[in-house]
Amino acid sequence: MKQFSFCLKDISEFDVWAKSFQDTCPRKARTVFVSVFSGWPDEESLPELIRRLKGLLPEAVIVGCTADGEIMSGRLTEQSAILNFMFFDKTDVRLFDVSFSDMLPEAAAASLIEELRDTDVAGVGILLAANDETTHRFLANLRALPLHAKVFGGVAGSTGASGQYVTAGGRVLRHGAVVVAFIGAELRVHVATSVGWRPLGPSFAITKMDGDNVIKELDGSPAQNIYQKYLGLSGTDINEDNLLFPLCTERNGNLVMRLPAESREDGALVISGDCKNGENVRLAYGDPGRILDASYNARIDILSFEPEGILLFNCVSRRFFLRDDTSQELQLFEDIAPNAGFYVHGEVNRGEDGNVSLLNMSMVAASFREGVQGENALASISLAPRTRKLTDMMKLVQCLANFVAITSAESEIANEQLVRLASIDRLTGLYNRGEIESILRKELIQSRRSNGVLSAIMADLDNFKSVNDIFGHAVGDEVLRRRSKLIQNAVRKSDAAGRWGGEEFFILLPGTTLEKATNVAERIRAAFASDAVLPNGRPVTGSFGVAKFPDNGNYMKFYQRLDEALYRAKQTGKNCVCVAEEE
Repeated sequence: MKQFSFCLKDISEFDVWAKSFQDTCPRKARTVFVSVFSGWPDEESLPELIRRLKGLLPEAVIVGCTADGEIMSGRLTEQSAILNFMFFDKTDVRLFDVSFSDMLPEAAAASLIEELRDTDVAGVGILLAANDETTHRFLANLRALPLHAKVFGGVAGSTGASGQYVTAGGRVLRHGAVVVAFIGAELRVHVATSVGWRPLGPSFAITKMDGDNVIKELDGSPAQNIYQKYLGLSGTDINEDNLLFPLCTERNGNLVMRLPAESREDGALVISGDCKNGENVRLAYGDPGRILDASYNARIDILSFEPEGILLFNCVSRRFFLRDDTSQELQLFEDIAPNAGFYVHGEVNRGEDGNVSLLNMSMVAASFREGVQGENALASISLAPRTRKLTDMMKLVQCLANFVAITSAESEIANEQLVRLASIDRLTGLYNRGEIESILRKELIQSRRSNGVLSAIMADLDNFKSVNDIFGHAVGDEVLRRRSKLIQNAVRKSDAAGRWGGEEFFILLPGTTLEKATNVAERIRAAFASDAVLPNGRPVTGSFGVAKFPDNGNYMKFYQRLDEALYRAKQTGKNCVCVAEEE
């Protein structure tokens, strides 16, 4: 394959350009795919340009969209049209255009999947006219595409009077999608992404949603409140400015950014992307160095793929944030392969789990290659990081970002230590009563949901009061520490052991049958009995009650059965294990 890009400042340049293009374009190609990214402010020029291109290349597949900044050969242009040509030797390209006014997004996705079911589809490019709930429903239903198919693209930008739209086949879509399927057994598509924003401050739970892209409440309060409290931003600020402090959440081990696009009078935030009720989110901030480092890592990833052409979909917020330093990011891709793209209002990407969704604050780079990789085809390209030469303003932002990152990390470590201290019994190192009860309640809920098995052990040291009376509290404390260590040695990392109070212990065993829990209790009992912990060389034994969480039971019933089993152990001579009878 071969990729070529051209920049037109005005539609009046077309005829002169077309003549030179005909003299230089490849004469043989199986398929020609043309994408046009337009920053022209008027409404008529882009459709007219595509009409003329169709006359020039009647067999080509041609798509277009409005852009908030156009990218070509590692450079940003404005109020221009980038014409990107991809000439494929062994690949077919199929075009689908969907109006969500005419077809439900679920039906549109199902139709697309059916069309591609028995094909060698390697990649699916998507240009969207809007970023709303309908869009998210369409993307979510593309999960059934073949798992090997890469999915990428973006939401059209907004330019002057034309607003946002995508176009293909003579149709202008303001509420829909243009989908391009790249089909070929020898086509390889690789998608790299980069972010660079860092999480900041405490975590908040989404407690109320309106659809999948409107957050009404965080921690039970209007969602806007966190911007007012932590950043001093009102709803008016969010509506008037392009907010550079997104929300972030973790999905499949990756940070996903969610940018508030609008604030409502009821305190809700309209988000440029999907969110889920119950998800935890945090504020995030841009770190110039981290952004450039992430893009450099994407560069290395793409270099190893050895592409013949690249399409870039870069979040417009990155452009607004980096400002005069935008070129430092784009130039990272200048010498890898011919590249073109645009600044988008949401980046389409398929995660490792197969889900297709919109990202925010990200750059998505789709690389193409027909056939096998070359032998050191890119060996001449330097892998050394380029020296950053940030503008004075970005240097200041970088210093502040470093300060925030370090102080936030120190604060998180201190908070983790405080949380640990609040949950641990200081004498024994086991969980305290409050924490073990909290863990127990969570495990009970999980057990009900999964129909899993859950057992527990309640233990009490025999005649412990006499230890304190005869040998003193220092010896009593040592006995508690030694017994706690024996308990810790007998249980798994997935189990939870706590000091229930005084000389009582509670051991929670998720996924453990009653028989196995009884064996654990017996091992601990034997360890207690053989440990000569007292000054006179005698042990301090223990009594044990074991029970399994009963079917259709509850917390109090479970605790009652454990307590009754322990009582029987104390009454039948101590230093023994009693099991609660099955219901």
